[in-house]
Amino acid sequence: MNLMYKLALLCILMIACGSPSESSKVKKVPDSVTMIPTDTMIQTTDTSIIPSLVESWKAYEAFNGKYALDVKLLQQHPLKSRLKAILGEDEKDFMLRYKVTPPIEVESGILFNEGCKPHDCTVDEAAIAIDMRKDVIYVGIARNKAVKLFGERGDSAYPEKLLQWMMKFEEGK
Repeated sequence: MNLMYKLALLCILMIACGSPSESSKVKKVPDSVTMIPTDTMIQTTDTSIIPSLVESWKAYEAFNGKYALDVKLLQQHPLKSRLKAILGEDEKDFMLRYKVTPPIEVESGILFNEGCKPHDCTVDEAAIAIDMRKDVIYVGIARNKAVKLFGERGDSAYPEKLLQWMMKFEEGK
């Protein structure tokens, strides 16, 4: 009899644990809103954008190593009119302080030059930086070692050379 119980129990378990019938299977319909997981942190090397020089500044590359007075830097288009717009009433102070100048530096699309008021270098100076790729002009004026910086369109991402120029006045205080 013991064998009979075991056999009956085995049959009941097999029927109970058997595969589901066709009518009891639930079909899953894919959800159209389900997003396929993607890795958004894929590192690529071809996405860096290096802007080229703006056409109006291309001629300024030739000024590297030349003196501002010799190439008439401040009289060149488009610098002349835009410099007036940036400086406004401060243009006169800039011009007074941009008299004695070293050669112009052009490096990595940035033109930089500085000047000083005759007999007042290290105290009263002026500097100009042009980011020829971003098409932005930056100016600095030092009045008795107090520096004021200007950037076109309110741009305050000053080029490194202009910031270094400004720092020499901070060190001397």
